[in-house]
Amino acid sequence: MSPRLGQVSAAPAHRLGADAFGRSGETALWWLTNAGFLVNARGTVAVIDPAISLDPNSLGTSETGLRLLTELPIEASAVPRLDAVLYTHADDDHFARRTAEELFRTEALFVGPPPVAEELSQMGLAAERVRIAQAGETFEVGPVKVTPTPADHPWQLRDPEQFGEPWKPGDCCGYLLSTPDGTIWNPGDTRLMDEHVQMKDVDVLLLDVSRDEYHLGVDNAARLANILDVPHIIPHHYGTYDAPEHSAYNGDPAEVAAKIKNAEQRFHVLAPGERFALHPIS
Repeated sequence: MSPRLGQVSAAPAHRLGADAFGRSGETALWWLTNAGFLVNARGTVAVIDPAISLDPNSLGTSETGLRLLTELPIEASAVPRLDAVLYTHADDDHFARRTAEELFRTEALFVGPPPVAEELSQMGLAAERVRIAQAGETFEVGPVKVTPTPADHPWQLRDPEQFGEPWKPGDCCGYLLSTPDGTIWNPGDTRLMDEHVQMKDVDVLLLDVSRDEYHLGVDNAARLANILDVPHIIPHHYGTYDAPEHSAYNGDPAEVAAKIKNAEQRFHVLAPGERFALHPIS
């Protein structure tokens, strides 16, 4: 799997084992490729935007139909347990249907904006296992407080005649996870909003570094990281798919890191499946 000109490939994947889903005395997270993350907060396990199934009819191809530049650290069929599945919006590289159907068996709570919730119901998931994500409405999953945050991702504006109506603000979100060991924030796919630069007390920022104009983009990604001055920044939304014509799938963490103050201490480029731990507060 060789990246084409202009693409940055993720580092070789680390395989995830059952220990990532077990009981723990701390909070840790793992990048699952693209925009996906696994978080284990002292044994409460959640995934954000998992797209971790393969196309069974095409070797080395994601269920999204795109060739992979790296291996997946785990496939959905191997996930042993989950407490929550959190979706930021319904684009298929975030709300991946084959993965979702495979994860139904975990009996997790599935959370997403209205377009995601509607499709989950159409896929047959019981209503009591679906929660609509509303910005600012906090709910709890074990010891984790989950707060959806606003997002603005109207990529359909590129060509409304071809793509239809753009996502409305309530159709997309990010997630702030307050764990016993610190806070993790994934803003989701979004342009920079006033609400974003007003966030407080974020310990780990999961930062979209793609170059797309309907995402943060390089300059605003760095601007957000610098304004919030978070201790830890983990880049994503790059290095996963062989799709050089799509700016949303491409970025270079080094390009963003070069614009971030004290990046050598704060900016952590993970391989897929590499563990990052938040040390206990007390």
